[in-house]
Amino acid sequence: MRVVIVGAGHDGSYLAERLVAEGQEVVIIEADAEKATRIQERLDVLTVEGNGASPAVLRRAGVDGAGLFLAVTDNDGANVLACRSAKALGVRRTVARVEDPDLREVSPGLGVDVVVDARVSTAQQAARLAEHAGVTEYADFAGGRLSLVAGVVTEGSPAAGKNVLDLRQNVSGWHFILAAVVRGDKTEIGRGETRIEAGDHVVVMVEATHVPNAIEMFGIEVEPISRVVILGGTRISEMTAELLLASGYEVLIVEEERERAALMARRCPASILQADPTDPDFLTSLRLGHGDVVVGLSGHDELNLMGCLMASAVGAPKTIARFGHRSVAGLLRNVGIDATLSSRVAVANMILQFVRRDNILSVATVKDTDAEALEMELTADSPSIGVRLIDLGLPRDAVLGGIARGDQVIVPKGDTVLEVEDHVVIFAKSEAIDAVEKILLP
Repeated sequence: MRVVIVGAGHDGSYLAERLVAEGQEVVIIEADAEKATRIQERLDVLTVEGNGASPAVLRRAGVDGAGLFLAVTDNDGANVLACRSAKALGVRRTVARVEDPDLREVSPGLGVDVVVDARVSTAQQAARLAEHAGVTEYADFAGGRLSLVAGVVTEGSPAAGKNVLDLRQNVSGWHFILAAVVRGDKTEIGRGETRIEAGDHVVVMVEATHVPNAIEMFGIEVEPISRVVILGGTRISEMTAELLLASGYEVLIVEEERERAALMARRCPASILQADPTDPDFLTSLRLGHGDVVVGLSGHDELNLMGCLMASAVGAPKTIARFGHRSVAGLLRNVGIDATLSSRVAVANMILQFVRRDNILSVATVKDTDAEALEMELTADSPSIGVRLIDLGLPRDAVLGGIARGDQVIVPKGDTVLEVEDHVVIFAKSEAIDAVEKILLP
């Protein structure tokens, strides 16, 4: 499928990278000549320099043959206008990144089929990571009944030095799927013979109620928390604070700008402190220690990273940083940052769902891997119906991590048979996704 992307910034380049890895035909429209040149040198894409709302530029990009049009610049109005122009030229489906709530309401009447605003999902992820401080990834599927959790295996944990088959023999009353093991820059899909070592970054699928069992078995160091300190007074900070307050945690938000701090104090129930979130003297005054987690949620990578590093240095046991540059995700665990999150990745996850077939319900990307978790619904004409998991012929770079069947949640085994209306969660490397879709979906 041809996908036309307007904008070669963080969102556009990340989407292009993932789509190219899957073999999609990608065309990028970018007004900045330097950005256009950079992305064409790095990826196998066609770039068209110009205004993404210009009919002439859109024709040069071949929108008449595109199956999907994505407008993901940092300008809400430009994104909506680009979608309107593309729709007028016959594009079947348009998706725009729009954060302004008033513009979101009118966008469907202006040629936008799908509006994405990742702030809600970013806040939800930030709250989950704070509540499970020490976990590096946390995503829910099947209405919250299946969970994907990731973390670093510690020395002396039950899993260290054992393969998956050995671990399963010692598990009673619950089951797990090792979706992947990340060592350095290499991602290996979990198999029965996969050996787990201390220091591995593991990705595990498990029934939501048994997340604590998985955390204990892999030795993921989770800090019980009572207070969350949020650095930066953004809308995502407010939304995260509201979620955490509703769960009974104490929440402080630190914002340096006086006017912004005053505004937040009027509309957010969290405690608002006007101070420099990177100032070690101020952070020391908070007496950070057991029961605290610090979350950097400003719109500036450098503030989030420096604030979290300073907080760690003065006693914060766990820190989480929001970032824009995806490439830093895998580097930060070794320098005092325990987990990362990105609204850029959240935008991509929301949009990638529309690149997939209609039966794909949700997509989640694990940030320092080239793999995705996909939730899909099986229909009566799915070729996989009535087939045992062991006989599906899934590629080696994919694993079926969980099934939601009515009120039942199944962490599958080799003899599990797929049924109509099953919601299945697949974890797969990008090059295996197309094969997985052909095996499971009509």
